[in-house]
Amino acid sequence: MKKFRVFLAGLMTATLLPFNAAFAAEKTSDMYIAEDVDPESIPYAYEQIDDFMSADIIDGKVDEEGYVYVKPYDNITRAQFVKMLVNALNLKSDAPAKTFSDVKADDWFAPYVEIASGLGIVNGNNGKFNPNEKIKRNHMAAFIHRAVKADVTFKPIGKTFTDVPNDEFYTPIHEAAANGIINGYGDTFKPYAFATRAQGILMIHRALWQQKSDLPNEQELEDFLRSHILAENKAAETMDTAELTKLYNSNTTGYYRAMGLDSLTMYEDIYGDDAEMSMKADEEFNVDTVSLSNNYAKIEVTDIQYYLEMKFGNDSFKMDVDMSGEYSLKKDANGQWKIYNFVPYDEELEDMPLLSVNK
Repeated sequence: MKKFRVFLAGLMTATLLPFNAAFAAEKTSDMYIAEDVDPESIPYAYEQIDDFMSADIIDGKVDEEGYVYVKPYDNITRAQFVKMLVNALNLKSDAPAKTFSDVKADDWFAPYVEIASGLGIVNGNNGKFNPNEKIKRNHMAAFIHRAVKADVTFKPIGKTFTDVPNDEFYTPIHEAAANGIINGYGDTFKPYAFATRAQGILMIHRALWQQKSDLPNEQELEDFLRSHILAENKAAETMDTAELTKLYNSNTTGYYRAMGLDSLTMYEDIYGDDAEMSMKADEEFNVDTVSLSNNYAKIEVTDIQYYLEMKFGNDSFKMDVDMSGEYSLKKDANGQWKIYNFVPYDEELEDMPLLSVNK
């Protein structure tokens, strides 16, 4: 399945920006495209996995040929899950953390375990965290519940699972179920089964959209996006490469940023070095918030038209493109909002070779 991404970013950097060596070592757009994640292979979690990859919450593993794999059906370790939870929820803690005998200061997971411990999300067992053990579904549900309970209003427990005993995991599992964060398997939850990577992503993704304790001002967020789009368009029309670079450095992250920067060389690879493109864009358009949580936002832009002219040697053509679509934004670790993805409503744009990516 093709998923069109970052039309404007690809357009402007491909046609206007010279290659900047400072960006050469950055994460490339190819690293956001997993070979084993598509609507057919994992239909129940494709959108959530794709979203977490685009937002830099998870990374795939790169094989020797450069292909990326998420391995959604593999089990996830306790350390891997805690890292994903801390990253997705922007968790921070200045509180004293527990010391675990199997967590060394130079371990890659140590900072995430420290934050989760300081917040009371993880407690360990007999002085150990057991970072490399596969995480069980009951522990995963408890970690999520502890991480979001201050920001989420949980509904009264309704349906209960027949295989969940009345222990420390009973309330976290059933409150999370009442809010739709977890679904279980009919009347059972399989609390002692090892969780998969896809299950962990699904649960965290559902939970973060229920965090409503500290919502951003919708108007301010919409104004930010409108201002960015206008500035981006103006810089593209006037070929102001310095301003474009500044905008991408300050306002974007994840896949949106990577795709735009990668397009520096993609354009010439497809059309040749004699290709030229110019554009104009409407200055009046609608910006409306679709969904909002403490750290994430979906905002749609409608009634925005782009007027493009392309030349390939002696050949040229013009086209008008409706760029109505949905932007994805997230709050970064410093509390700043960043654009990390854009998907247009016009599915025909997926077939534009320069600006589309197989997903």
